[in-house]
Amino acid sequence: MKVALAQINTTPGDFSGNLDRVRRGLEEVGGKADLIVFPELTLPGYLSQDLIYNPAYVARNLEALDQVKAMSAQLAPQLTIVLGYLDWNAGGGKPFRNLAGVLRNGELLATYQKQLLPFYDVFDELRYFEPGDAITQVEVAGYRVGIAICEDLWNDKDTDDYNYANNPLAQYRQAGVDLVVSLNSSPYVKDKCLDRLRYISPSTLDGPAVVYVNQIGGQDELVFDGKSFVVKENQLIYLSDTLYEDSYDLVDLNGPVVSQSEVVPQSEVVSQGRVNPALAPRQASLESLLILGLRDYALKSGFGELALASSGGVDSALVAKLACEAVGPRHVHAIRMPSVFSSGHSRQDAQKLHENLGCWDYEVPIDHGPLVEMLAGRYGVHGDPSNLVASRSQSGTYNQVADENIQARLRDVYLMHFSNAYGAMPLSTGNKTESGCGYYTHFDMNFSYAPIKDLYKFQVVQLAKADPRIPENIWRKPPSAELAPGQVDEASLLPYAALDPIVMAYIEHYVTSFERFTGWVDEALTSGQAITGDDQALRAWLGQESAKEDYRRIVNLIGMMEYKRRQTCPGTKVSKVAFGIGRRIPLVEKWSREEW
Repeated sequence: MKVALAQINTTPGDFSGNLDRVRRGLEEVGGKADLIVFPELTLPGYLSQDLIYNPAYVARNLEALDQVKAMSAQLAPQLTIVLGYLDWNAGGGKPFRNLAGVLRNGELLATYQKQLLPFYDVFDELRYFEPGDAITQVEVAGYRVGIAICEDLWNDKDTDDYNYANNPLAQYRQAGVDLVVSLNSSPYVKDKCLDRLRYISPSTLDGPAVVYVNQIGGQDELVFDGKSFVVKENQLIYLSDTLYEDSYDLVDLNGPVVSQSEVVPQSEVVSQGRVNPALAPRQASLESLLILGLRDYALKSGFGELALASSGGVDSALVAKLACEAVGPRHVHAIRMPSVFSSGHSRQDAQKLHENLGCWDYEVPIDHGPLVEMLAGRYGVHGDPSNLVASRSQSGTYNQVADENIQARLRDVYLMHFSNAYGAMPLSTGNKTESGCGYYTHFDMNFSYAPIKDLYKFQVVQLAKADPRIPENIWRKPPSAELAPGQVDEASLLPYAALDPIVMAYIEHYVTSFERFTGWVDEALTSGQAITGDDQALRAWLGQESAKEDYRRIVNLIGMMEYKRRQTCPGTKVSKVAFGIGRRIPLVEKWSREEW
């Protein structure tokens, strides 16, 4: 049997666009395949969230299904189409059903209702959908084929912690089907491609083959890496490498056991449930996913031009590079806004960067001194000592940091004016480590999109170092906001070698004590995990007498800054737990500042 893996980029509510992608796949495959499989919720798009409460939304998606049914009548009679859609639930319970439709020769032959509905991380499917309780089998080219949707494959062999009552993959093994096709909209998380193979492939050793089709593209904070695959008898038959464009890859289940790349011997790809590390390079690169997430957020939002404040620092340099890759350098506008505290080398570094990337360069100096004086005069009109301004001024408790931060706020005004006047989407340049500690202003994190929002500082530096167009001085110099003479970030926080893993351990692994943190670091470094940009500096910091107190200070700071993070713009999620859609923390709480 020949199967086409339709790995496409859908958009919620874009019924005509999603339908066109289906049509292109059907036209391209034509009479070459017996079966073509599309991703989860193909027609309405994923994640549609509360849009589906609009009755017209569901109706449009059903109209699109009827159109696919009509198309199937014009195709080769043997071609079976499996694609995702949604429908109302008339039988009580939750209002909707997450379905896969099986179409052939102008008929809807069968439907399958997703059984396992994820309710963790970014998922909230139990809010909308009623779970199914039955498997679906159809015959295709002499094969008995079972249908599954995404999470349905993940309750096999204790591969998660959620312990659903049903195990659809086991049900299909018991039923004796030859093949399970799985429709997926599975967002990228580091190493998830390997995890999918590691968990799913062993089940095919004495069970049905699996065709796994995943979507590609960026959607809000999520990015989908595709990596559709076919596994049979614990062997990888095919693994897609396509990321930026739709693909409709044809795989012969009866053909030789070959992958898209001949680099990895098949006997070494998957063995006893363990995926050979040689497959790791086949995963989509972190950089490519960041580019894809930014590209789709901008273009799907109707923006072809991007703008950012470029300081000569490593964060803005990487954002500029990603922007140029996403929409092309002639559509990127990098604005330098030096103040009296900006160093000459930062201005030169930024100019050289823009020249190397080929983007547009602008310089708009800021002068905050006269503005601060004017504001002080306007606010200081009440001599009454009970007045807040008068009492703070007389007691010497006026916050001088406000005078520094107003520089960032001026830059915010200038960049937003550029965006508003000329129609370019403004990008934020803050990273995850800074966001964790609240070490940013509106200027850093509150524009339209933050491409590196989910990157730790060491990841930012690694990606910057890998591109020769980014001047070496940019990633070598100590990070600084340059809001005061001689200011460096690490003087206010901690060395990033220690700060990165503190934020990572707290946010992604719920490590909440210094003792647990030291154990976590030792285990991570021993196993070769990337948690810091300098292993030796991290170990040296842990040995300092002040380390425990500093750790506690940073953890408290992370807890106190939740209100600030809630106001930040979206950014591409690439880690296990990101600030945004998948992390739900109260704004007002005391737990984060308790001693455990």
